[in-house]
Amino acid sequence: MKTLALLLCLVWWPAAAFSAAGESLRTGDGLLFYGSGMVERLLESGDLEARLHLAHPDKKLRIRSLAWTGDEVGYRLRPEGYVEHLKTLLAAWPAQVVVLGYGMNESFAGAAGLPAFRTQYQVYLREIARRHPGAKLVLLSPIAVEERSTTDAAERNRDVSLYTQTIADLARAQGATFIDLFAASRDAYARSAEPLTTQGIHLNAAGTRAIADALARSLLGDAAPAATASPRLTDLARAAAQKHRYVAELVRPKNAALYYGVRKRPEENSAELPRYHQLVAQADAIVHDLAGHPAKRFADYPAPSLPA
Repeated sequence: MKTLALLLCLVWWPAAAFSAAGESLRTGDGLLFYGSGMVERLLESGDLEARLHLAHPDKKLRIRSLAWTGDEVGYRLRPEGYVEHLKTLLAAWPAQVVVLGYGMNESFAGAAGLPAFRTQYQVYLREIARRHPGAKLVLLSPIAVEERSTTDAAERNRDVSLYTQTIADLARAQGATFIDLFAASRDAYARSAEPLTTQGIHLNAAGTRAIADALARSLLGDAAPAATASPRLTDLARAAAQKHRYVAELVRPKNAALYYGVRKRPEENSAELPRYHQLVAQADAIVHDLAGHPAKRFADYPAPSLPA
């Protein structure tokens, strides 16, 4: 009964998603993010990761992103041979918490697209459960469409709200945490004196910081950093962004055709991709050390490097 009560709390009170069971995040735990452009921006900016590390500076969390702009739950276009590459990434990046952020692209299909979206998400959730057995699951809604950045916001938000509700229903059925970024983003838009998006749906730098803060508070509850801006937060975000540039080189390598694609050369793969994993590890060490030492600054650390 205690487990059931906690699970219900996680689904319906996402402001305590991790803090409701603070010990659920253990030292060295992996958090893996999937999704489309919004998730990609949140991770590659470093703004979200910085807040997670400030809340748990001693836990050396391993935060990775497999988000890919344009992805949908039922349509994720990849180069030839990517499946085998993905298997190596999943083996290298075990996850105790998996965060999924879909729904904005799919919402352009309107109400008529909801049945297919629900079915495709259910299939995808089964695949995620197969990939990450035992991992805690967090489902994000899409953000709202910002009215001052586009002319069709009211109509679009009617559709986005339908997809948000569908994701909430799926989270409840799955026993997963649901985080309502649709409502959080509308609140952020109302509070901000400047636009937080371009074209209503693409977070700009200020919007990325605002949504990263809202998401961190939903994930962490009272453990979330109190300050929304500080030199230490900025430094940690820079360190996290540096790491995610190396992560992106692994997720979307420029030499994909040679590593695993149509001109696959296993010797190229084995000689070069491990070097990126080493750079990610070095960049991670900088993030962890910076999070654990308030007096240090990002500029104190040399950039990750490897012998030629």
